[in-house]
Amino acid sequence: MARPHVVIVGAGFGGLATAKALRRAPVDVTLVDRHNFHTFQPLLYQVATSGLTPGDVAHPARGIFQAQRNVTFRLTTATGADLATRTPHLEADHGAQELRFDHLVVAAGASPHTFGIPRVG
Repeated sequence: MARPHVVIVGAGFGGLATAKALRRAPVDVTLVDRHNFHTFQPLLYQVATSGLTPGDVAHPARGIFQAQRNVTFRLTTATGADLATRTPHLEADHGAQELRFDHLVVAAGASPHTFGIPRVG
């Protein structure tokens, strides 16, 4: 019998925490994100003020889970999901096989608000 498949959309704080919480669970996890890195946003102001380098606040998503055998990473953008067929809608990701899920976690993150300040975003 195949193990349940969990698809997590988003490699932000919520997506990473969910994948890590499933470390010892008898499931296979696929983490889907449009970027191949996680940005630690609370420290971005230190990058902007030259206190840190961008590499100090951005970490490769694959590297975060290299020791967690039940997690794979897909570099693509999720645009929706068909809940009836349990398939996410993904932008082209180099011909990889279609992804199906038993459980779907949407942790796509937030969008910034610049309060109308020019040249901030």
